Amino acid sequence: MFKVPFAGVFWTFALAIPFTIVALAGVAYVDLHFSEIRLAVLSFEQAVTAGGRGFAAEFAERFPEILGMLIGMIVILTIYLFVRQPAESVVRRTK
Repeated sequence: MFKVPFAGVFWTFALAIPFTIVALAGVAYVDLHFSEIRLAVLSFEQAVTAGGRGFAAEFAERFPEILGMLIGMIVILTIYLFVRQPAESVVRRTK
């Protein structure tokens, strides 16, 4: 078997253990305070959206525009992909 140097094992644990502890603490905090977090998000979205309708209603109204822009970009890029010619082949044809 390949012998792993002590430094590699040390730095792996030195990086993994603190981030694991922070992740577990974050999950515990979210679990204990989920209802307060949910209420804060709801009050924020009601305050910042038009008429207090929420992000879902705003997104539903703007989704057709976004979808149209995305489809248009895909069509333009697809046309560009199939129509473009390398610069060398254009130069050869003109000579």
